[in-house]
Order: sequence, then C-alpha cells, then structure tokens
Amino acid sequence: MQRSESAGVPRPTRTRLPDLDLRPPVRLDGWAFAFAAGVVLTTLAPLLGLALVVCALVVALAGLLKQDFPTESFRLHGLVLPVFVGAGFLVALVHASAADPLRELALLGPGRVEVVGRVASPPVPAGFGERADLTVESLAVGDEEALRGGGVEVFAPDLDGTGVGDRLRVTGELSVPEVGDFDYARYLSTEGISAVLEGEFVEPVGEGRGWIGTVHRRTDVALGYGLRPTEAAVVRGMVLGDRSRIPEGLDEAFRRSGITHVLAISGQHVAVLAAALYFLARLLGIPAGWRIGGTVALVWLYIAVAGAPPSAVRAGVAATFFLLGAFVRRKPDALHLVGVMLAAVLAWNPLLIYNTGFQLSVAAVLGILLLRKPIRSVFEPLLPERLVPERGAPKLLLDLFCISLAAQVATAPVVAASFGEVSIVGVLANLVAVPLSGPILCLGLLSSTLGNVAPALAYLPNAANGFLVTILSGVARGASNVGFATLETPGVSAFMVGVFYLGCLPAAVCGLGLPKSRWPFWAGVMLVWVAGWLALANLARV
Repeated sequence: MQRSESAGVPRPTRTRLPDLDLRPPVRLDGWAFAFAAGVVLTTLAPLLGLALVVCALVVALAGLLKQDFPTESFRLHGLVLPVFVGAGFLVALVHASAADPLRELALLGPGRVEVVGRVASPPVPAGFGERADLTVESLAVGDEEALRGGGVEVFAPDLDGTGVGDRLRVTGELSVPEVGDFDYARYLSTEGISAVLEGEFVEPVGEGRGWIGTVHRRTDVALGYGLRPTEAAVVRGMVLGDRSRIPEGLDEAFRRSGITHVLAISGQHVAVLAAALYFLARLLGIPAGWRIGGTVALVWLYIAVAGAPPSAVRAGVAATFFLLGAFVRRKPDALHLVGVMLAAVLAWNPLLIYNTGFQLSVAAVLGILLLRKPIRSVFEPLLPERLVPERGAPKLLLDLFCISLAAQVATAPVVAASFGEVSIVGVLANLVAVPLSGPILCLGLLSSTLGNVAPALAYLPNAANGFLVTILSGVARGASNVGFATLETPGVSAFMVGVFYLGCLPAAVCGLGLPKSRWPFWAGVMLVWVAGWLALANLARV
C-alpha cells in the first residue's frame, strides 16, 4: 500500500531553463563574424579593414535614418555593426604593431648565438638532419644574454632521439627566412616562431622534461606498444599529430586519397575526447559542475600535449563554449558557436589566417554546417522511393556522403591553391575513413591513458587498433592507386579562390532564409560551378 501511494506522488523535476530564442533581433547572429571580418581584412591589408569600418558606419547610419533598413528584424545588427567591426580592426592593429624582439634581433644578423629552451614539437627529418620547434628560455649573443621568450625553429644534424619537453642548449646562426614563392617566415609566425636557428652544436641541459613533456613521451611509448612500426606511426599521427614516422609512400597515399585530414589533430579529435570524458563522468555519477570543469581541463591538457595546433585550439574553444552552454542548460546554435570560436581564436592570433591547416579546418566546418542540407536536397529525390532513408543505415550513409561532399567542396579551393592538386576519390574514400577514424581515435586515447600508468596496459586496445589501422591504410592505398585519384590544379591564385566561394554563396545561404523548394536548384548550380571551376583550374597546367 505504501509503495502504491508513494508511486502516485509526483517526483520533483529539475527546473530547466528554456532554450535561447535564436530569432533576430534577440541574438546578434553577426557580431562574431563581423569582429572576425574586421580582424581578417585588417590583417590582410589595413586599408581593407578601414574600408570595412566605413561601410559598417554607413549601414549603421542608414539604420538610424530608416527603421526598416536593411530589414526591421536585422536593424539592431546594422546599428551595432561598427562596434564589432571596429573592435576587430583595432585588435588586428594592436597585433600588427606589437614588437617581436627575437625577430628584430634575427634581422640584424647577430652571428653565432646560444639558445637554451625546451623542444615544443617532435623532431622531423629535414635535409641532412632534423628540425624541431624550440621555446626559448634564454638567448645569448657572445657572453651576454640578449633576451628571453619567443620561439625558434631549429635545424640540426643531431636532434634524433630528443622529444617534446627536452631541454636543450643549441649554438648556431640565427636568421629569418627570405621571402620567395612561399613566405616561410609568415608561415612560421602562425605557429609562434620568430626565427630559424641553424644549429652547429646541440647538447641536453639537465634531465627534466617538464610534466607536459613527460606525458607526451609516455603517450608516445604507449601508442606504439605491441604495434608494427607503420601501424604505430599512423596511430601517433591521429592521436598526437606526429606524422614524422609515417612512411613517405603511405603519407602520399593518404594525401592523394583525400583522407589525410584523419592524420591531423582536428575538431573531430577534440569532439571525440570531450564526448568520451563527459559521458564517462556522467556514468560515474560525477556532479555536473565537476563533470564539465574536468572535461574542459582534460581537453586543454590534451591540446597542450599535442602541441596546440591551430585546428585543435579552435576546436577546444568551441568545446569549451558548448560545455559551458550545457552547464547553464542552454542549447547553443552551431553556426553562432563557430562564429564565437573564430572571433576568440583570431583575437588571440590574427596571423592564423595564413595557416593552411586553420583555413582547411574552418572551411570544412562551415561547409558542413551550410552546405550539407542543400546537397542532401539534391541527392535524396534521385533515390528510389523504397530507398529514401528515414532512419537506420541508409540515412546514416546518405548523411555521411553529404557531409563528406560538403567538406570536400568547401575545402577544394584551399587544397588546390596550397598543394596544386585536388583529390577526386576523397568523397568515396571518406565514407570508409571517417567511420573508421572514430574507433581508432577512441582506442588510441584509451591506450595512451592506460599506457601512462603502465605501457603493458595499452596492449589490448592497441591490438584492436592495429586491425583497424590496417583497413584504413588499405583504403588509402587503394583509393590513391585509382588512375583519376587526383586532379592537378597548378597556379590557383587568391582571386580564383575568392571567385570559387562567391559562386558557392547562393547555396550556402539556402538554410538562412531561402524556401526549401529552391534548395535543390541552388545546390545543383553550385555542384556544376565546382566542377567547372576545377576543370578550368586543371586546364591551367596545359
């Protein structure tokens, strides 16, 4: 009787705040993108940034004079536009005017210098030796200390055997790379590197690696325990972003097949880690505050151990905002979240706009968010009615295909301009590679965690991973051996890249207000446009 009475008593429910009203003008959709646009254009050319500020002022003035400009719903956006564009303009100017003592010293040609610092990236083969990034603790010219702080890229014949976190003393010539067809100095600046040090003598200093270096070294050992060298190299590439030990032929196969992105630390890695940590903590009954705080802390620890590549930092910022939204029980909007992430990362380092990895990462995410549904509207009507996926495997397969195609379309001009060729088989290869990469990454993270306790504990997850990596490598080799695997695209200019994205714009804005009945038309036009653009880019080689 008591049980039945208690069963009839309603249980207290946890109060849940309503989802944010994401309709204009409550949410200023454009503020983050306006700020990012101000940073980007000012970094490219200050006059472009100034022109954008003037345009924003004109829009705001028009909004003051006319209540329905550009529309009544978006009037507030127009009124505050100069604030965020101007903020981006000022942030970029502050970064551009900031002094870089290490670069300035290198430009003076100081001759032989002595640098003491910690290795910040795994050494990779380069010419007659190896190269690695070094975080400078002190730099001396002659017998006098000249400065502290900054980063240099060291080229030396005897870096083999050193690892992340090792403390070294390097003596050699300090310089800034000359600008040629490729501005290597600017590329290094996106990684926080100010100069190049051609080392003549390298010696270890002390025995300590620091806790990040120790975790990195233990993780590196754990990921290779019980695996063949090639399999271990692929897993290390996926978990730590260290591709230096992947055989050249296999690395080329991944690139030609269009699945090389699985070997780079990206948003997928951070998302898998964050989700695994969050749900494990939830399963263990850890309170929400500790669960979210611990997940954020461990995600940033992973990013630090992996060397903080730009794509991982971007994903870390997005994961942090997403988890904070979960803490206050508010559902974030994906596109707005990407905008906030861009604003935060570019405020930290505007020069990331020149980093190819960052460009590809942002393009892929925006492509998936903006193009997936329009592309799906093209292909879904082409399927027989009995195969139209409502749920289950057919739906997942179609979604995966559309996601893969959206990402390939969005990144095609960046790949064409940066590498001189675009993978044609990548869309199909990713149908296998992407589902495989998730379990490989999960097992790799598990083995690295267990291996930091005792390397032998990593054996079982590594054994399963070896089988999956063999399949993934086979997909890469098989797809790359297809005669039409890649399309050569030499000489793609920034103007051509801009024209490409301009042609894709109507399809990209389909989900922002166009009727769904028009989606197939504009998405189809975009796909024809992409094919034509690639054909013209290929003709440039003739």
